[in-house]
Amino acid sequence: MDELIKRTHSAALQKQFIPQLSSYDFQFSDDYLREDEYMPIPNLIHRYESKALIIATNQCACYCQFCTRQRITRKDDNSPDNFKNILNYIRKHSEIMDVLITGGDPFILSTRKIINLLKEIEKINSVKIIRIGTRIPVTLPQRINEELIGALKTVNHLYINIHVNHPDELTSESKNAILSLANAGIPLGSQSVLLKGINDDYDVLKKLFLQLIQLKVKPYYLYQCDKVHGCENFMVDIRKGISMINKLCNQISGFAVPKFVVDTPEMGKMVLAPGSIVKTDGDIFYLSNRNGLCSYKNIK
Repeated sequence: MDELIKRTHSAALQKQFIPQLSSYDFQFSDDYLREDEYMPIPNLIHRYESKALIIATNQCACYCQFCTRQRITRKDDNSPDNFKNILNYIRKHSEIMDVLITGGDPFILSTRKIINLLKEIEKINSVKIIRIGTRIPVTLPQRINEELIGALKTVNHLYINIHVNHPDELTSESKNAILSLANAGIPLGSQSVLLKGINDDYDVLKKLFLQLIQLKVKPYYLYQCDKVHGCENFMVDIRKGISMINKLCNQISGFAVPKFVVDTPEMGKMVLAPGSIVKTDGDIFYLSNRNGLCSYKNIK
C-alpha cells in the first residue's frame, strides 16, 4: 500500500492510511460500541444472540485511521493464545450459528493457523455460517496465493467480506486477488465506510459498487463511520449517506446497492437506507423515487 500511495498520489488513499493528528479535535471514546462489555472471554465478542466475533489478531497489513478497534490494534501483543477457550465457549452456546473471524486482519496470520481455526469451527454442528472480514486483498494482495486459496476451498459454509472504500484501491493486483477468491467458489461480499473527503460522493460510490459487482463481489454494507477516538474528521452527515444510497437504487441494479447502516451501542446495526417511505398517514404510505411521489394503501 505504501508503494501504491507513492505511485498514484491518491488523496483517497493518503487520507485513509497516513496520520494527520495535528488536524484532529478528539471528542470520541476508544470503545464507542462498548464491545468490551460483550466479551465474556478475551478475544471473543458475543453481542448478538446467534452471532459471535473472534478477534484472531490485532495486526493488519495497513492501519486505517478510522479503525473502530484502534484500542486493540495499538496493543503490543500480536494474536490471542486462547483459541481453545474461544472454541469451547462456542460449543457450549448452541445458539451461536454465525461466527465472524476478524481482528486486525485474520489473513495476516499463517495459512496453517487460519485453516486450523476454521476447521475447528467447522466441526461445531450448531455453527452454520463462518465469515472472515479482511482488507488483505486490497492492502496486501500478494498474500492471496494458491496455498491460501486451496486451503480455504476445503472449508464448508465459508464467506469472505472484503473492505474497500474507494475505486483507487482496486488496482490490477487487488482485482486479481479478489477474482482468484471468487473464481475458487468462495462467496464474497464487501463492506465500506462512508468517509468525509474520501467517498462521500455519489459518483465515487457508484463507480466503486459497479466495479465490485464486476469482480463478483456483492456490496453488502456501507457503514456510517463509528464515533471512535480518531474518527472525528471522517464523519459525514448521515442524511447525505441516506440520500446517496436511495439515489443509487434508482440508477443501478439493486444487486449493486449495499445497505447503509449505523452501528449503535444500544441496538447494534440499524438499516438507514435504501428505503422509499417518506411518511405514513394511517394506512396510507407515501413512497418516493426518481419519478416522484406516490401513495400506497395498506390492505390488512
